[in-house]
Amino acid sequence: MEKALVLVNILLIFLASCQTAVLPTPQITPTPFIGSARIELGDITMYFEAHGAGEPLILLHGGFGSADVWANQIPVFSEDYYIIAPDSRAQGRTTDSDAPISYHLMAEDTIRLMDYLGINSAYIVGWSDGGDIGLDLAIHHPERVKALVAFGTNISPDGYQDSFLDYVRNITVDDIKLMVGNKYLEMMPDSERLPTILEKIRTLYLTEPNFTPEELGTITVPTLILDGQNETVIRLDHPQKIAESIPNAQLVILQNAGHSAATENPAAWNNAVLDFLKEK
Repeated sequence: MEKALVLVNILLIFLASCQTAVLPTPQITPTPFIGSARIELGDITMYFEAHGAGEPLILLHGGFGSADVWANQIPVFSEDYYIIAPDSRAQGRTTDSDAPISYHLMAEDTIRLMDYLGINSAYIVGWSDGGDIGLDLAIHHPERVKALVAFGTNISPDGYQDSFLDYVRNITVDDIKLMVGNKYLEMMPDSERLPTILEKIRTLYLTEPNFTPEELGTITVPTLILDGQNETVIRLDHPQKIAESIPNAQLVILQNAGHSAATENPAAWNNAVLDFLKEK
């Protein structure tokens, strides 16, 4: 009897050793895309660049700009973040479409780009028009925004200085060509549409943005309103008005800096942005 029990125990041990172990399924993290690309996003073909590694951070340029304006930011920011820098619709290397240009439409372009890259949420850093795109994202897609930095941004056309509005009303295609330079014109996929694009952006600046106090009051993402003491595009009292309209928003005014601080005083600009983001 005892011999039989020993045999049974040996058999059970043997069977247990023959069972296939069930291991947890390994979690494979896809390697983020690095480089530049053009992708079809609805009615446009969007150009974007991606650099670095870490939490996603999207850089959004201003009017008649491109990802190239971030030459002083990408090498620094990409040390700690996964940087995505797109060209907005009808600007830089991104195509135009028949649709009017609006901040909400460009915000939706950003969401489509995030979806394409598999990014659920990101830090949004916008300069001028890019800041308005960021505000629209924070209002309509707060779950996609980890934190927002809006630099040199307005919330209504009356936030522009009178001299800038006069400039917008009177600027010509030749003025734009002189402003952006040959390199920019050569990168445009449809530079022959420049007169049409100018009229679209002229209309945009004279009629948008129109964020209401109620909309701004719904923003829950951590927000930094950033501007320069020597601002020449935005009214000098406007940044404070924006910050006071957004719950818990921070306001920083850079000394000895203007609307182009990101290129003219990049060290101070970068430090202000990174100091804010590192707290979030």
